Amino acid sequence: MRDTACELRQLLESLAAEGTSVVDLICNGRPATPWTLYPDEYGVFDRRTGCQFYYHCHDGTPQEAGHFHTVRFFADHTVHLVAISMAPDGWPQALFTLNLWAIGDRDESATRLKQYARQFRVDERRGEPRLVRFVNLLFRAFRPQIEQLQDAKLAGLAEYRRAHPDTDPFEDRSLEVLSRADIDVRVRAAHPVDEVHSSRSER
Repeated sequence: MRDTACELRQLLESLAAEGTSVVDLICNGRPATPWTLYPDEYGVFDRRTGCQFYYHCHDGTPQEAGHFHTVRFFADHTVHLVAISMAPDGWPQALFTLNLWAIGDRDESATRLKQYARQFRVDERRGEPRLVRFVNLLFRAFRPQIEQLQDAKLAGLAEYRRAHPDTDPFEDRSLEVLSRADIDVRVRAAHPVDEVHSSRSER
């Protein structure tokens, strides 16, 4: 995974040297409009693997340029795996998981979510190759964090249920981000770090 992290760092550095970033690539070099999906409403989708990602941003988040959502498709439902928070400089800065009301998919066990994360891959021919490579590499370089986020997500839900036994956590609009891990590609390339924590903050 360290070699993968180095490859990811090199990709991001080469884009920066060209004066661009993966955010510029997915938004076609234009400023992102809040709540608009990029590259379009269908995102980048690989029918063979059932994997998809798309990008959008929110209003009033100066600490974040926006974030990618990664999704696994099935015949009758979808499963959100992890979101990739992008810093204003166009580098990834965090990974986080979301409550069902925020993403509208099916609840799954941590075991299943880890399996889907390990299998996540989009063919580079389905979109701008460097953009697709970025997402694929991130899943490989930060696999430990992505998998641990699923456990942290379940721990956060369990904590919420203990504190609010009469409330469905999946319907609580104040409970949006279920787990989050800050990441640093440069640090990961040199010194792998696997710590994550559960979070009940909003994003």
